[in-house]
Amino acid sequence: MPGGPKELDEAFEHIRRKNPERSLEICDKYVNDHPDDPNGYYSRFQALSDMGENDRALADINKVLALDPNHGGYSSRAIFFHNIGNYERAIEDSTTGRELDNEAWEGSLDPRFRADSYARLGLLEQALADCEYFSEALLMPDGVMGLPGGTKQEFIAEIKRRAAAARKAQT
Repeated sequence: MPGGPKELDEAFEHIRRKNPERSLEICDKYVNDHPDDPNGYYSRFQALSDMGENDRALADINKVLALDPNHGGYSSRAIFFHNIGNYERAIEDSTTGRELDNEAWEGSLDPRFRADSYARLGLLEQALADCEYFSEALLMPDGVMGLPGGTKQEFIAEIKRRAAAARKAQT
């Protein structure tokens, strides 16, 4: 969160440099000193997520949303749920984020995450509907945060494969 309080800028730099332990130390102190600032909880959520401390990370992103319910918070929690394989919750939070700010939702990676979450549940029609929200021009490297990479058409082909595999696993 560059541009925020100096301490959180430093915490972000430690996340960027793959030093979540130091980021966590800074965030713990910041949250202790500023218990009503959602930015501190969000920064600590990032550090805890990077450290694989999912229960604590979830508690912090929940606190962020209790203090300031907004598209970005719901988007972050949706991605968190996607990354831990809770696709139903990822879809719920992505949908809530969209309801709060449709323009921001459409301009983000949220449609890709929700499409992938639907596909992993075997819900191809819903997944393909979300693919309509992003352009051909946006290329994704393979495997970024578990999303299919490539062009829009390559993304859709992988979504179809994932949905078919999920439906097969359900039978």
